[in-house]
Amino acid sequence: MEILLLLVLFEIKHWYADFVIQTYAQTVHKGIYKDPIGISHTIDHLYTSLIVLLIFCAFIKLLSPLSMLIAVIAEGIIHYHVDYIKVHYGCKDNTKPLYWNQFGQDQLAHQLTYIGMVAYLLCF
Repeated sequence: MEILLLLVLFEIKHWYADFVIQTYAQTVHKGIYKDPIGISHTIDHLYTSLIVLLIFCAFIKLLSPLSMLIAVIAEGIIHYHVDYIKVHYGCKDNTKPLYWNQFGQDQLAHQLTYIGMVAYLLCF
């Protein structure tokens, strides 16, 4: 049950960071490598993941601070590069099926990252 709960919390935080607080400028600048505005989107994911993990630790199960830090840093590196590749190299025309295929691949990569984080934090 802990695994499912942590996954649900990560899903909610992903929705919030990607679809509620992400700005138009962040969506454009994610395709410029090392751009501070693009990086700010990844930082949004990092702090919201830390919030999720702190809530999980407070109410469900205590986790090692080092393992949480490692998981969040790994998420940040993966998230930044997945977004960069999609925006920099991907289709820009949202009327094309290719755009939606790549959008889905991007979201799948993020979801698989959360599964990996949960496995690392709770299964090993």
